[in-house]
Amino acid sequence: MPPPPSSLSAFAPALVLNLERSRLLWAYWYSLHVLLGVAFALVGWAVPFKLLAVAAVAGHCIACRPAASPRIVLIGEGGSCVVPEWSTGTRPLGPRTLVAPFWVRLDLGTGPWKRDLLLLADQARPEQWRRLRALLLRARCE
Repeated sequence: MPPPPSSLSAFAPALVLNLERSRLLWAYWYSLHVLLGVAFALVGWAVPFKLLAVAAVAGHCIACRPAASPRIVLIGEGGSCVVPEWSTGTRPLGPRTLVAPFWVRLDLGTGPWKRDLLLLADQARPEQWRRLRALLLRARCE
């Protein structure tokens, strides 16, 4: 991993998350659109309207895919977070940060850019995921 930029030199990460693409998110996204397509195909509309609705769902599935998550996320010991790809600097985690067994929502809402980052368990190695959850739960208790 390359060294952090100079603006991050004062930030000491407790955990460096190297994220992968989430297969769970892609499976959810495509299965949701398949379900919608089947539902529109079964509606009692005329065939041209059914085809139009199915084409609209397929177009939405392809054109409006969820954005890719950043490749690297740095989590600090005190509940701060840095996403180098976003160039936003160190951000404290906000009150809307949620920790669940298989997903985590990081609230990076303080400052001029309000952003949420959804992380799923299959994006990180199991030991990284356990450490992330422990760090976030500890930060919420302090």
